[in-house]
Amino acid sequence: MRVDGTVLSREAGLQAGGQLRAVDAALMVFVFAAGLYLDRDLELPMQAAGSVLVWAALLRFLHRARGDLRIVILACLAWSSLGEVFGSLIWGLYKYRLYNVPMFVPPGHVLMLLLALYVAERLRGIVLVIAPVVAVVYAAYALSAGIDTLSIALTPALIITLIVARKRNVYAATFLLAIALELYGTWLGNWRWEPTAPWLGVSSANPPVCIGAVYCLRDALAGFTLGWVLRWRQRARSYRIPTQPARLAARAA
Repeated sequence: MRVDGTVLSREAGLQAGGQLRAVDAALMVFVFAAGLYLDRDLELPMQAAGSVLVWAALLRFLHRARGDLRIVILACLAWSSLGEVFGSLIWGLYKYRLYNVPMFVPPGHVLMLLLALYVAERLRGIVLVIAPVVAVVYAAYALSAGIDTLSIALTPALIITLIVARKRNVYAATFLLAIALELYGTWLGNWRWEPTAPWLGVSSANPPVCIGAVYCLRDALAGFTLGWVLRWRQRARSYRIPTQPARLAARAA
């Protein structure tokens, strides 16, 4: 990651893809590919041990991140943990192979967001074209075939996001990476989606191809959290600044 002042001033938050290098992206792809492949046969103790490597990769990026990117990483980790517990253990939309939430999953979400930042920075125009085309074509196919109603319902939200959102290139990259991850993970049997979504009663494929729209929500929540933190810092500074002249006057007296 580059950490010079020029980069930090214009590459912050969900625009921090410039802090990541090609070798960082390659490491993240390797973690996903090798980690999920090995996890398909591991029991709980070895799964927990293997999760340490994913956490180590996350901590490496957290240590090297500069500026607002650290806040984004921690926010993504928190929101992903809550989302996994709710989506898998409470709602039951999908289930992992050992019926738990593997310890590597929350940090894996963060690595995926970082990879999306890298891709969005360098392939902005490409992802902005491919993502909506894939979503609309698949939704049309699912509608005609009478399958995967969950994806059909998510498609309009994704298209609107790709039109109005300021970080639309990040969301487009996340959507496409989510498709690849979901297809790979379900193919290996690391997790599976229920054929009918609980509470909603709509059909779902394994995986629902447009579930990447929910991954985009993860990114948006991380970005919103960054905004909340920055506003809180600004208010805290504004409360402290007026008190300094009064202290100086008291000392002079």
